[in-house]
Amino acid sequence: MEEIKKQAGFTLIETTLILMIVMVISSAVIYGTSNKVIELEEKRFFRQFQLDVQRAQALALSQEQYIVLKFGNKGTSYSTTNSNITLFENRLPSHISLSEDSKLKELIFLPSGMVRNFGSFAFLTSKETKLVTVHIGTGKLAFSADKLSADAE
Repeated sequence: MEEIKKQAGFTLIETTLILMIVMVISSAVIYGTSNKVIELEEKRFFRQFQLDVQRAQALALSQEQYIVLKFGNKGTSYSTTNSNITLFENRLPSHISLSEDSKLKELIFLPSGMVRNFGSFAFLTSKETKLVTVHIGTGKLAFSADKLSADAE
């Protein structure tokens, strides 16, 4: 008679247990990463919005024309125009939109680079409402949004 050799390996229960541990760890990593991605996307958007406002102000100065930065499409996009010609436009990330309660819906730059209207843009994000305040002054446009802060000249 031939002897049956005992095969070494893992049982079904051991394999299932290891698989469950891997799934729990990977789901925790994915959950933590998705929140970080949303946070980074919000930071990127507010930085890009700041740069677009500065660009609109620079265009008003260089072209000596009125430049209008206006939100449309229910607060999910904005465009910059002069004399009904669209200079550039951007869409907001899917989890950010301009609030209906926002004091500002558009920003008008005079040929001198000053802003005609001032106040706050209120943006709804996934966690809270963030304000971007536009101050009027002697040719300066100050930005403030939670931790975002910079000046455009």
